Amino acid sequence: MRYSLLLILFLLSLPLMAQRDQTVINNKEFNSVFRKVKTGNFNGTANGVLFIRNTELQEVILDFQGSKARLNIEADVEEVYDVSTKRYRASTTSGKTGIEYNTYNYGNELIIKLSKDTFQVGLLDGASDAVIDGVKYFYKAEKETEYLILKIEKVLILSNFRTLINGMKRNGETLESIKPKEKLIELLPNSVIVFAINRNNN
Repeated sequence: MRYSLLLILFLLSLPLMAQRDQTVINNKEFNSVFRKVKTGNFNGTANGVLFIRNTELQEVILDFQGSKARLNIEADVEEVYDVSTKRYRASTTSGKTGIEYNTYNYGNELIIKLSKDTFQVGLLDGASDAVIDGVKYFYKAEKETEYLILKIEKVLILSNFRTLINGMKRNGETLESIKPKEKLIELLPNSVIVFAINRNNN
């Protein structure tokens, strides 16, 4: 019982600890043509470049040039705050690195899969109204395509701690044992990625 209570308190504090004050509340809707869509899978492409400072403090470039992208819309059957979660996914031209950008209600999260680690900033939890400060986003719609443009305006710190938490029980670990395993990467300003999603359901 005591362990469960400590775990709940810790998980509730994650947005404060892991995000390192990178979230703001602005109650601004994601003005997408898919906003009220409850479910569906949509194909598209991704273009852009991400500048990353990795765990070894080396700057690497993640290149997206017409990479395959996908928008998966997962229904919230209870529609607590939104009708669905929107998950945008794409891989680099080499296919070795992936990016995922998710929205629900007024909240967003950004996930980068780099080597064998998964790093995240933002959290779709609670009321899901915490927006990542430093990610400028806007949508442009044409008849058959919607463009989601993400531009990084300040250094964002992404952590693999959420992944460690998810695997904690499975691996028989404790909070104390996983904390030293936390890794951080930085997503640098002027990084930009454009998701071009076909509006026809696939």
